[in-house]
Amino acid sequence: MLQPFNVLIMDEPTNHLDIKSKNVLKDALKRFEGTLILVSHDRDFLQGLTSTVYEFKDEKIKKYLGDVDYYLEQRQVENLREVEKRTVIKDAPKEKNKQSYEDQKKLKSLNNKLSNTESKINQLEKEIKEIDVELATNYDVAVAKENFFANYRNKKKELERLMGKWEEITLELEDYA
Repeated sequence: MLQPFNVLIMDEPTNHLDIKSKNVLKDALKRFEGTLILVSHDRDFLQGLTSTVYEFKDEKIKKYLGDVDYYLEQRQVENLREVEKRTVIKDAPKEKNKQSYEDQKKLKSLNNKLSNTESKINQLEKEIKEIDVELATNYDVAVAKENFFANYRNKKKELERLMGKWEEITLELEDYA
């Protein structure tokens, strides 16, 4: 008789979680006795959970036998967003002379928008992480601040909006590939 095979598949499970909730989920997943398939751009969350990373690119799958840090080391990047950015830039047309002036101008504009959006995302992520740490260490004082939850929620919504914008720009850049 065959043993049951436990598989858990999660797509971006940390998108709407604060740091405390992420840690609870991560601890639970570490205790999971089965196969865990995670799709995530959250490096901190993935650290300690992964033993194999699969990269899906150009209709091919590449296997990295190691955790997310090993994968980033092999790709020679600092974070997962850089992997996607490099892919978009690498796949952009190599012969700019063949592109029309308008296309070159549009491509430059999109790259600038992407860079600005990434800067804003990084700043917001840093601010949210600071708030999460404040919540974890001094909850009562943090929530006593005027409009604390409204401000926190607004930062999360703005981050979500910027991530959507980043995705749109990235897809638009891929159209120029």
